[in-house]
Amino acid sequence: SLSKLDLHNVYLPPFKGAIDAGCRTLMTTFSEVNGVPGTAHEYLLEGVLRQLWGFRGFVVSDWNSVVEMIAHGYSADGAEAARQALTAGVDMEMVSPAYHQHLATLVKEGAVPESAVDEAVRRILRVKFELAWGAKSQIAAGDSLGRAAERAVMRPRSLELARRLARESVVLLKNSEQTLPLNRDALRRIAVIGSLADDAKSQLGCWSLDGDARETVTALEAIRNAVGESAEVVYSRGASADFSTDASGLKVAAELAAGADVAIVFVGEDALLSGEARSRVELSLPGVQSELVRAVATTGTPTVIVVLAGRPLTIGAECEVVDAVLYAWHPGTMGGPAIADVLFGSAAPSGKLPVTFPKHVGQTPLYYGHMNTGRPSPKSYQPLSASGQKDLPVDFQYRSHYLDSDPFPLFPFGYGLSYTTFAYDELQVSTDEIAAGQTLGVTARVTNTGERSGTEVVQLYVRDLVASVVRPVKELKAYRRVYLRPGESRIVEFALDASDLAYLDAEGKPVLEPGEFAVGIGGDSSVELDGRFQLNASGSMQEKRPAAVARRPGDGVKQHGREAD
Repeated sequence: SLSKLDLHNVYLPPFKGAIDAGCRTLMTTFSEVNGVPGTAHEYLLEGVLRQLWGFRGFVVSDWNSVVEMIAHGYSADGAEAARQALTAGVDMEMVSPAYHQHLATLVKEGAVPESAVDEAVRRILRVKFELAWGAKSQIAAGDSLGRAAERAVMRPRSLELARRLARESVVLLKNSEQTLPLNRDALRRIAVIGSLADDAKSQLGCWSLDGDARETVTALEAIRNAVGESAEVVYSRGASADFSTDASGLKVAAELAAGADVAIVFVGEDALLSGEARSRVELSLPGVQSELVRAVATTGTPTVIVVLAGRPLTIGAECEVVDAVLYAWHPGTMGGPAIADVLFGSAAPSGKLPVTFPKHVGQTPLYYGHMNTGRPSPKSYQPLSASGQKDLPVDFQYRSHYLDSDPFPLFPFGYGLSYTTFAYDELQVSTDEIAAGQTLGVTARVTNTGERSGTEVVQLYVRDLVASVVRPVKELKAYRRVYLRPGESRIVEFALDASDLAYLDAEGKPVLEPGEFAVGIGGDSSVELDGRFQLNASGSMQEKRPAAVARRPGDGVKQHGREAD
C-alpha cells in the first residue's frame, strides 16, 4: 500500500530514468499495488507509463503472473485474467497461456476490443523491427547476435572492465590503524579464511544465468597471484556462507590465523541466499560465520573481513572486533583480482554505499531520505538499555526512537572510506534567490588531507524546508567523482536547476513551490545542510518558466556519477 505521493516521488522515478535512458520493455510486478495486481494495473501501465511518460515500447507480464492473479483473488479464471491484463496494457504474456487460450474467444464475445489486440501486437513488432535494423549488419555478415555476444564477453578488454567495475564497487567501511592496504613486502604468511574466498559460483551472485563459474577468478587465487613467492598463503574454509551450523572448521581457522601476519576472512551470503524470493527474517551473518570472525579476531592477528553479500547485513558486532572491513557484494567474474587490488593497494577504494546499513533488523526500513516527525530524536540520544536508569531523561522522552537502540544507522547511505582522508569547507551558493527556469551554482572545496592519492565521490544534498506536503530531510541531487593527490584541493561545482527542486503531486505532475531550501556538499548523507537559498516560484513547472537565468557555474553541467575530471 503506497500513497500516490510516495509512488511518484520514491518508487517510480527509477523506472522513469530507465525509460529516459532508452529502455524499450518493462515487466509488471507480481505484487499488487494499492489492491490491484501489477499485471492488471491500468493506472500504472496506461495512465503513468504511456499517457504521462509517453512510453512507446511494450510491456511483458512477469513469469506466469497473468494466471497468478487468480491466486491473488483478483481474477475468477484464466479468461478473466487474460481480459484484465490485456485491457490494462500488458502486451506480451510470459509463460502462462491465458492469451493464447482465451483472447480470440474474448474478442469474438466483445469482451476485449480487437483494436486492443492490434495495439499490443503493434507495440511488440515496432520494438522488434527497430532492434532488427540495429542488428542488420551483424546478421548480414552471417553472424547471430548470440554468437557475437558470446565471443565478446571474455575478451581481455571486457575482463579488465569487469575488474575495474568490481574494484570501484568495493566499499571500505572500517580501517583501524591503517591496516589496509597490506604491505606485501612485510608479509611472510597470510591466512585466507572462509568458504567465499574460493567460491566461484557465489562470486557471480544471484541471477547470473549467463555467468560461467569456470571463468571466475576467486579471491584466494587472486591473493596468491598478487603475492607470488614473497609470502605463503594458507587457506581454511572455516565456515559455510549459508545456514549450516557446522562449527568444526573454526578451530583450524583460528590456528592458521594465529600463525599468520594477517588474517583475511571472507564472510557473507552465498549466491543462493540472495535474489528473488530469497527474503530473510534476520540480517545477521548466516550460520556460524559470526563465531568464525570472533575466533579469528581473538587470536590477536590483524584481521580483515571481506563481506560478499547481496544485501546490507547487520555486521556491527563483527566490525567492532576486526581491524578492517571491505564490503564487496557479489563482484562477478573478476571480483577476486579486484578485491586483491584493493587489499594490497594497487587501487584505492572509492565505492560508496547505495543503501543505508541498519544496526539491527528491527530498524528496517531505514533510509536517509525519510520524512521528519514532529518529535525527531536528538543526535545525542542514548537508549534506555544502555543508560542504567529506570527511564529516559525528560529531553529524550516521547520522541521517535527505540528504548533498546538508537535510531541511527550502522553506516549511512553514501558512506565509504578511502586510503586517504578528505575534508570539506567553503560551501557557497552563487545567489541567494532563484526562480523557475534558473540555475543555482553550489560549490565547496574538497581537500585530500591524507598521504595517498584517492578518488572521492562528492555528493550534493538538498532539503525543502517548508512545503505543502512534508518533504524528506535530505535528497541526493547530484554527485561527482574527484581524484585528488595528497594535499591537493579542488573547488567542486554543481549546477542545481530549479526543476531539481520540484516534487511530484499525486498525479505525477511536477510542482515547484516558493520557499527556503537548505543545501550541503559532503562525502555521505550525514552531511550538514549549511547552505541556504530562496526559490521564488509557484504552481506547476509547465505553468511557470521564467526566462531569467541566475549566474551559472563555470563549467555549468551537473555530473551524475561520471568521471568529471
